[in-house]
Amino acid sequence: MVLKAFCTRTSALLHQRFCSDYVKQMRYLFNLKEDDDACRQALTSGTFYLFHNLAPLLQKSKEGNTAPQINASEVNTILEKMGQQEMKLEDSVLIDCSEREVAQFALDLGSSSPSLACFKPVLQSNRTAYPKVCIRQ
Repeated sequence: MVLKAFCTRTSALLHQRFCSDYVKQMRYLFNLKEDDDACRQALTSGTFYLFHNLAPLLQKSKEGNTAPQINASEVNTILEKMGQQEMKLEDSVLIDCSEREVAQFALDLGSSSPSLACFKPVLQSNRTAYPKVCIRQ
């Protein structure tokens, strides 16, 4: 009887903690959506998923193709190498935040440059941890 009450109490506390973390994450995301200054600040510490004409730029791995998360400084380096200084991080779209409250953004590189051939060498040379980048055509 005592063990059953303990398990029920522990289960309730874990469920409450999970809900509390979820609520905290959703409040952070809502704050980013409503407060432009907070969103601009999150751009510098957030992660980015890159797209070309709404198709994700993927990385080949043993498990299959994955979308690498790229930080803001790497995105700026990629944009500089591609000669797209007119595209800024502010052109990205807030899509989510991680459990650790790191904002996640999507940036479509193809919206300003239709040339698909220029992306592959820049991304492959810039990403030493991700040597092969797949670009769907």
